[in-house]
Amino acid sequence: VLLPATTAGAGVVDLSLGAFAGMDIPTANDVATSGPLYGLHGKVSFTPYLAVGAFYRMSSYGDVEETFLEGEPEEFTSAIPGGDTNSFGADVYFGRVSGMPGANFYLYGSFAKFTWSRDNIEDVSEIAWGAGLGAEVVLPFKLGIEGRGIFQVVPTDNSGSVKSFIWFVGANYHFGMGN
Repeated sequence: VLLPATTAGAGVVDLSLGAFAGMDIPTANDVATSGPLYGLHGKVSFTPYLAVGAFYRMSSYGDVEETFLEGEPEEFTSAIPGGDTNSFGADVYFGRVSGMPGANFYLYGSFAKFTWSRDNIEDVSEIAWGAGLGAEVVLPFKLGIEGRGIFQVVPTDNSGSVKSFIWFVGANYHFGMGN
């Protein structure tokens, strides 16, 4: 009871659940184009500056047009399917991540089971990792508006990788006792 408010709130657990939408933008990739991204996530902050979370993300890459036998009478163009991705994983957050009203800015790292499915092409199913930045404004009535960006890398066979820049915005509801 005699502790200052900032010290008393340091051990308060905050749980938030939310939904988001954005874009998945392949980088250094000539077999897919940008597509929409959707998902759900949850986060538990054990202190105002450290949290862990889980997420489910799905996106659809756009098709790529490829021209074969260019300049020849037999020239034709074909679409390579962009396909769909699914990721289920965990995040670790460092920075201000509490559910207290106000602005929160943080860094985060991510690991996920990533699957990329395309028609007539073998699936890519690997462990992805990423790092990014985020910001959330928590309103006094426990609703948070959040935006994030993350650079994701998915190692593949033959010492290659699939890289993407992902950005999204979303809304979270905070169930924490510190709000």
